[in-house]
Formats: sequence, C-alpha cells, structure tokens
Amino acid sequence: MVEATVLIAAWCAEETLAASVQSALAQTDVSVQVVIADDASTDGTARVAAALAAADSRVVAVSLPRNGGPSAARNAAMDLATGEWLAVLDADDRMAPGRLRHMIDLARVQNADIVCDNLQTVDESGQPTAPHPFLHGPDFETVGACDLTRYLSYNQATPGRPSLGYLKPLIRRDFAQAHGLRYDEGLRNGEDFHLIIAGLVAGAVMWITPEVGYFYTSRSGSVSNRLNPEHARALAVADAAFLQAHETRLTSDQRRLLQRRSDRIADLATAEIAITALKHKQFGGVVSALANRPRAIRRLAGQLAAALRSRLF
Repeated sequence: MVEATVLIAAWCAEETLAASVQSALAQTDVSVQVVIADDASTDGTARVAAALAAADSRVVAVSLPRNGGPSAARNAAMDLATGEWLAVLDADDRMAPGRLRHMIDLARVQNADIVCDNLQTVDESGQPTAPHPFLHGPDFETVGACDLTRYLSYNQATPGRPSLGYLKPLIRRDFAQAHGLRYDEGLRNGEDFHLIIAGLVAGAVMWITPEVGYFYTSRSGSVSNRLNPEHARALAVADAAFLQAHETRLTSDQRRLLQRRSDRIADLATAEIAITALKHKQFGGVVSALANRPRAIRRLAGQLAAALRSRLF
C-alpha cells in the first residue's frame, strides 16, 4: 500500500512543476504517489505533467476541463489518491526529503489524523526570504497538539502574527473519507484553513511540529501575497456558513474567534479596495468603500503606515 499521496494543484506552472514533483518523489523511507491536477492551464503545464507521469509510474496526471481554482484541482487529485495519507504541495513549492517520514511517524505516535509542520519562505531561487521559519517563538518551540480553539486563535488575520492556515497539512485519508472532507470549491484563498476546521469539528486529532519540512515560494503578485477582495468576500461567506452549520457544536470562545476572524477579513477586503482606488486616484471609490464599512479605516491606516515604513527603511 502507498503510504502517502502528494496532491499537487497546478495552474500555469510549467516552469516550476518538475522541481516540485521531484521533491515529492525524493521523499526518503516513504512509498509515495504523486497526483498532479492541471487546472486548465493556458501554458504548457499539462504537457509537463503528462511527461512526468510517463517517466515515473508513481506519478498520475489529470487535467480539469475548465479552471476551477486550487480547491477544485485538489479535490480532483484526492479522487485519484491511493495513499494512506494525503499531503498537500503547491506546484511552485518543495518539500525536504525527510518531511513525510517525520510527519507520518509523529501522526502514528500521537494517533493523529492531521499533522502540520513548519515552513520556510523562499524566493524563486530557493533562498530564504526571512531570517527564521514561519512559526517561531515560545508558542512553537516544541511539538504540540492543536485543537479547534487554538487553531482559530492563530488564524485571526492579525498583522505580524503567523496564520496557521498557511501550513500545508498531512491528513489521514480514511478519516477524510469517513467525514466527507473536501475542499470548498468556492474558495481560491484560505482553502486549507476551511478543510482543517472541518476536520477538527469532526473530531480530528491534530499535531503541529516546529521542524521545517516545507519550502514556500513567495512570489510578487501571487494570490497568497496579495488578497483579492472577491476572494476575501468568499472567505467571509465560508466562515459564516461554517458558523451557522456548526454553531451548536462550537464553544462560545470558538464562535467568538470565528466571528472576529470573519470581521477582520471583511475589514481587510475593504482596505484593499480602498488602496486600489487610492492608487488610481479614485477618491470617490475610497469614500464609498469606507462608508460601507467604517471600521475598516483602522485597517487601512495600518496598511498605509506599513507601506510608508517599507519605503523609508
């Protein structure tokens, strides 16, 4: 039996896909399957994926008939998975050779259903873009369990605080199947967060390790670095739907954390709309955006101050 299936959603990734797949195939002491789901790319991604599958029987390639976003592509990849574990890898990122072995061993020792490890942001040449891993500080120095309350508390869209939603999970496939865990195809940002909270509310045992095993490529202009207001609105809708569906199963703290997160994401979306209007000197658009959500003024002021500081220093 294959121990781990690596799910790779690929869109216009012909230049990076081969390196990403190779990092998955190079996992030590783990039998792997790699499923590439080409999300109707307009470049040569499908051709590269097919060539990788032809060269190695451990690789499976599928192409979506229309672009559905990362959630749709990951669901398509999940449908073809045969591994005991599901691991998520973006098409421009890489994994350390011992990553999956470490995570699977931790999951088995702790009887975990979900495991997340630390990541290092790197540039397109693979060089670190920060002096420390993504998770750092006293709260993340040792391996530890993570329940829904802790997970929500570290996904508050708070500037300067790490968001656990950026971590790429390893999930026990039979748990995902038993509880119908699927990516929300209405989301093109924050989709891992919603998959994990669905697992946690279903009773998943989750652990986080501070060991760096994932190399996250930070690209200027990427979806992860610049929040599209429409994507933010979709997140707020998904948050509200989750809260409504599971309200009776959530504690008062969990409901409060989820509502506060949703409010902050809405503030961020409004601030992004206002900043875009400012860049185009559309001052009426700024006034209109803030009139609809006055509380976003503080978020806008913070983002403008941060932009000013980056220019000065």
